[in-house]
Amino acid sequence: MKALVTGATGFIGLRLVGRLLRDGGEVTCLVRSHDKIPILKAVGVQKCVVADITDREKVMKALYGIDVDVLFHLAALNPLMRNRRAQYDVNIGGLRNLIDAIATRVGRVVYAQGMGIFGDTRGSIVDENSPYRPETWFTRLRSEAERILWDASRYHGFSIVIAILGDVYGNGGWFNNILVKGLIKRGTFRFMIPGSGDYYRCFIHVDDAVEALAIMAEVERARNERFIVCDDEPCRFKEFVYYTADTLGVKRPSTIPLWLARLLLGSDIIDTLTASVKASNMKAKSVLNLRLRYPDHRVGVRSVINEIKIV
Repeated sequence: MKALVTGATGFIGLRLVGRLLRDGGEVTCLVRSHDKIPILKAVGVQKCVVADITDREKVMKALYGIDVDVLFHLAALNPLMRNRRAQYDVNIGGLRNLIDAIATRVGRVVYAQGMGIFGDTRGSIVDENSPYRPETWFTRLRSEAERILWDASRYHGFSIVIAILGDVYGNGGWFNNILVKGLIKRGTFRFMIPGSGDYYRCFIHVDDAVEALAIMAEVERARNERFIVCDDEPCRFKEFVYYTADTLGVKRPSTIPLWLARLLLGSDIIDTLTASVKASNMKAKSVLNLRLRYPDHRVGVRSVINEIKIV
């Protein structure tokens, strides 16, 4: 399989690249700058192209003549970036540039989405047929980006697969850099739970997320479908945080009022994080034959903490 990966040096992307290479895939990575290339060379990537996806001319030039079986589009700005102009330029403008550059030379696009597009369901269970109810600027952007992709697929004839991921955790990313370091007070901040922490969240270990993404590129029945990718047990956010603290052997964190959390970090990230949602992963299990290595957060968190301690 010939694959093009955006966001390839990110928390999920770098692991996905490794997974594709282990399967013998031919992987091309689109990166923003030349200083990202050594990271990818270190895991065995042979071909990188350099362009910022917000620069239409450079993207068109960088991808000219490249034909791939599948595009994994993981490059996006999350709501921690409070610059709405930058979010729009990357999440909408960047997607449009990428589509225009590769649409006639790609067979399938795998697009990573987040649970925030369902809005706050007050803990009711959602599946792939549930309506989107984005409630923040960021989630409305992501919903619009998916709509653009569906329209482009119908026009150009490539197939798409939408991966609606739970909160992806592992050794790296937000789990390590924000939660773990904040719990053990390594750095300039101490982690506190926004609001009561009683809102439900769906989690997925990064290895299981990567496996699901890879399978979506291979399974014929996955064409033009959405798949929720999360573990078997949604849990309250505070339960996830408390379990992590207990496993680390550190004090459980206190809470912070929502108004103060919004003031410090921005309303988009806090309102997205504290939206309560439970989701079913049955479609991914049945259609993709996905077998989770980490079926609940307890198994996954223990594994990650052991890995971090070893490192």
